[in-house]
Amino acid sequence: MRIRSAIANMGTYKPPLDGRNPKEYLLMDFNESPEPPPLSVRKALQEYLLEGDLHVYPHYGSFCEELGQYVGVSAEQLLLTNGSDQGIDVVLRCLLEPGTNLVMAMPGFTMFKQTVGTIGADFIEVPYPEDLVFPYEKVRQAVNAETRIIVVINPNNPTGTSAPLNQVEALLQDFPDCAVLVDEAYYEFTGQTCLHLLKQYPNLVVLRTFSKAFAIPALRLGYVISREKFINELLKIRGPYDVNMAALVAARALLQDRKPWQELVQHLMGEAKPALEQFLEKNGVKFYPGEANFLLVEPKGGAAPAVSYLKEQGILVRPMRTPLEHCFRVSLRRIGDIRRFFECFQSYLI
Repeated sequence: MRIRSAIANMGTYKPPLDGRNPKEYLLMDFNESPEPPPLSVRKALQEYLLEGDLHVYPHYGSFCEELGQYVGVSAEQLLLTNGSDQGIDVVLRCLLEPGTNLVMAMPGFTMFKQTVGTIGADFIEVPYPEDLVFPYEKVRQAVNAETRIIVVINPNNPTGTSAPLNQVEALLQDFPDCAVLVDEAYYEFTGQTCLHLLKQYPNLVVLRTFSKAFAIPALRLGYVISREKFINELLKIRGPYDVNMAALVAARALLQDRKPWQELVQHLMGEAKPALEQFLEKNGVKFYPGEANFLLVEPKGGAAPAVSYLKEQGILVRPMRTPLEHCFRVSLRRIGDIRRFFECFQSYLI
C-alpha cells in the first residue's frame, strides 16, 4: 500500500498510558477529575443501558438546545464532537490544506500538531519564553499570507498560563481572514471565556470538552462553538452519528445536576490548589502559577528522579518533554490526596 508521505513521515502521539491503574496509583498525571461523575449521572447511564434504544442510531433531540442554554449560545452555533480531539480534527480539516499553515505557541496540546501533519499543512511553532507568558507579539509576527488558523489555548496545557482576552480580541481584529481557534478545555476551572467576542468576530472558533470538570473523558464528548455558517461547514465533515448516545445521556444528567461537580471544582481551585502552592513555596520548589486544575513544577535536580521517586511511592505525575523536560505536571485532587502528595514529595526533598 502507498502510504501518503505526510503520514509516513509522522510519529505517533502516544501518551504514557501503560500501567495507569487507579487501584495501584494515585493518578495526578492526566488532569482528570479526581472523582467519577455524580451518582445521578451513573444512574442515568444505567437506565439507558438497560432500557435505552441501543439497537438504533443516535438521536440527539434537544440536547444542543440544553447545552446552548448552559453555554449561552443558540443550538445552531454548536457542533457536538467525539471528544475535543475530533473538534480539532474537523476544524483543521475544514480550513487547512497543503501549502497553508497553522500558528501556535508551544509547548501546547500535541493533537494540534498531529492533525496538521495528517493534512500535510505546515505547523508554525512559536516558543514560549522562559517565564511561560503567552508570546503574543511573536505569534502575531509568525502569521503570514498562508496562515489559516491561529490557535490560543486558554489556559494552556501544560504551562497553565493564559493569553489575556484583549490579546485574543486583537488577533481576531488584526487577522480577519484567519480563524482564531481558542481551546477552552479548562473553562469550568477558570470561568474565563472569549465567547462574548463571537457576536463581533465571525472568525472566532471555541473548543470545549466534557472530559475535565464534567469527569466523563471515557465517554468522549466535546463541542465546537462558532457562528452558525461555520458550524454548517463543519457538519459536512463530522459524521452524523459520531457522538454516541451514552455520552449524551451522561452530559444531559451533568447539566441537570450541576451542584456536585461545581462544588468539586470550587474545592480543587479554592482549597487544594492554594495548599499545593503554599507547600511548594514553603519547601523552595519552583513552580509556574497557572489558572487550571494543575501546576507545572520544576524541582531542583531535574524532574526525572522526582517523577521516579513519586511513582515508587504510588503517585503518578506527568513528566514533560523538551523544552520542559526539567519539569513535571501535577493534577489537583481533593485535599486528603494532596496531603499524601505532600508527605511523599517532602520525603524526596529531604
